[in-house]
Amino acid sequence: MMDSTEIFQHLLTWTPFLLGGFAMNIWISIVAMVTGTAIGWALASLRLSNHPQRVKASLVATEFSRSIPTIVFQFYLAFMLPSEILLPYFKTIISFPVWIKAALALAIAVIGFTSDNLTIAMDEWKKGNHHAAFLFIPSWTSYALIIVMASSTASIIGVSELVSRCNTVINATGNTALMLPVYLYACLFFFCFCYPLTLLMRRISRQLKLRYGMES
Repeated sequence: MMDSTEIFQHLLTWTPFLLGGFAMNIWISIVAMVTGTAIGWALASLRLSNHPQRVKASLVATEFSRSIPTIVFQFYLAFMLPSEILLPYFKTIISFPVWIKAALALAIAVIGFTSDNLTIAMDEWKKGNHHAAFLFIPSWTSYALIIVMASSTASIIGVSELVSRCNTVINATGNTALMLPVYLYACLFFFCFCYPLTLLMRRISRQLKLRYGMES
């Protein structure tokens, strides 16, 4: 049985290693948000098009992105997408490390969110309701924090992120008594990153609503 001093020493020793894993969580989330937002913006633009076929195609694509669980898509990409692709004409090899597959899977959810919410924001902007359109920003940021937390699922396909590294720490020490403290420590990483940003986004959203008379 480990006492609190031993647990603290173990956590302190492994903190740099765990921080490296959490940095991977953040990086996966950034790639997922950038990729998903770009595609979602394209779909939102098509949804506001005057061409019925474009609108229909964008709605189908949006519905598709909302209907597939990201964890299922992670497994699909992990097994179906090769680790390397050779481009014969350019004689170049493109690598697809497993973290990219995880990021692409998470981007699917971002596509649906962006398509739905940005369509509303862009429509409000065209109507001249710029204050309502700006509310997309705090909503987008709040969703980004959800993606950060969801990035922990990348461990199931072998990404060396925070949760995966927690398992490595437990196996390396050979002490199962360290399991609960290590996972609680991992929770603290996510909490310290997400909670302050959540409060900030709530404050920004409230200020926007008060500024434009949308909230009493």
